[in-house]
Amino acid sequence: MSTINPLLKIGLQFIGVWPNVRYASVYRLIYILSILILQYFQYLYIYSHFKLSELPNLVDGLPVAIQYTLTASKLTALWIRRRVVYQVLTAMDDDWCVSMHVEQHLRMMATKADKSHLLCNTVFSLTTIAGVLYLLGDYAFRFLHLAEDVNVSSRHFPVKIQFPFEQAEQSPIYELLFIILFVHGMANTCTIATLDTLIASLVLHASGQIDIICHELRKISGDATFYESSMWRIGMLVERHNRVIKFSDKIHQISSIVTLMLVICNTLIIVYFGFLIVISVHGDTSIGLLVKAAFSCSVILTEIFIFCFAGEYLSFKSTSIADAAYDSLWYDIPPNQSRMMSLMIMKSQREITLTAGGLANLSLETFTTIMKTSASYVSVMLAIY
Repeated sequence: MSTINPLLKIGLQFIGVWPNVRYASVYRLIYILSILILQYFQYLYIYSHFKLSELPNLVDGLPVAIQYTLTASKLTALWIRRRVVYQVLTAMDDDWCVSMHVEQHLRMMATKADKSHLLCNTVFSLTTIAGVLYLLGDYAFRFLHLAEDVNVSSRHFPVKIQFPFEQAEQSPIYELLFIILFVHGMANTCTIATLDTLIASLVLHASGQIDIICHELRKISGDATFYESSMWRIGMLVERHNRVIKFSDKIHQISSIVTLMLVICNTLIIVYFGFLIVISVHGDTSIGLLVKAAFSCSVILTEIFIFCFAGEYLSFKSTSIADAAYDSLWYDIPPNQSRMMSLMIMKSQREITLTAGGLANLSLETFTTIMKTSASYVSVMLAIY
C-alpha cells in the first residue's frame, strides 16, 4: 500500500518529478516550452483586446492566461526542489516498511491512505469536468442553440488565443490547432490537480505518523512489564517525532513558494471570475460564459481550500502530540524517561505549519481572508464598471 494514489503517481511521472523516470529532463523541457509558446499567443490576445468595449472577452481570457503562468511558475519551483520531492517519497516508503511490522500502525496508515486516494480521485474528477466544460462550453451551447441566430462564420478556440496568421481559422489547420489546444488545456488541469493532491497526500501521510505517535504515548503505563522496554519505546517515539518534524519541513520547502504564487494569482483570478459572473447575470453575456466562469471559480476555490485546510489539519495534528504525551501516565515512569517526555511536549508546542512563502500561515482563517479580499475587489471593479 501507499499514500500516493495511482493517478497522482502518473501525474508526477508526467511532469517529471517521480524518481527514476527516463528522459524526465526532456519531458520537463518540452512541457515548459509548450506553455511559454502558448502564453505568448494568449497575452497577444489580451493585448489586442485590452479595451473597455471588449471587457467580457478580456475578463474571459485574462484569468486563463494567469492560470497558465501560475502553472509554469509552480512547475519551475517544483523542478528546482525535485531532490526534496525524491527524499520525501523515499521517506514515505520507509515509513510504510516500518509500519508493516505492527498491525495497528498499518491500520492507521491504511486509513490515511484511503482518505488520500478518495481526495485524489475527487480532485481529479472535479478538475477534469471543469476543464472539459470550460474548454468545450461555448461549443456545447452553440450546438444547443444552433437553430437560433448564431454567427457560424467566426471560429473560436478552446482558450482565448490569437495567432498572427490568418490560416489558423481555415481547415484543416483550425481542427489541428483545436485538438492541440484542447489536449494542452486538459494537461494543464491535470497538472493543477497533481500539484494540489501531492501536498494533501504528504500532509495526510505526516498526520498518519502523528497518529501512531499519539497511539503509542497513550499505551505508556506504570506496569512493571513496561519498564523493561519503556526506554527503548520512548526513544523510538522521540526518533519518530523527529522524523515527522523533518518530513514536515520538507513539505514546507516544497509548498512554500508554490502556495505563495497560488494565493496571489488565484485571488486575482477569483476577482476576475467573480466580476464576470456578476456582469453575466446583469448583462447580455451568454449563459455559456456564465457556466464556464462558475465552474472555473469553484475549482479555484477548491484548490485554495485544499491548501488552507491541509495547513490547518497539519497544525492541529502537530499539537495533538503534546496533549497525548501529557495525558499519558508519564508520572509512573522513571524520572530520566519522563524528562524525555517533557522534551517531546516542549517540541510539540511549536506548531508545524504550512506557509505561503513564509508570509502567512495556511489555515481556514487565511481562506476566509482570501474570500473577503476577493469580494472587496469585485465590489470595487463593479463600482468602476
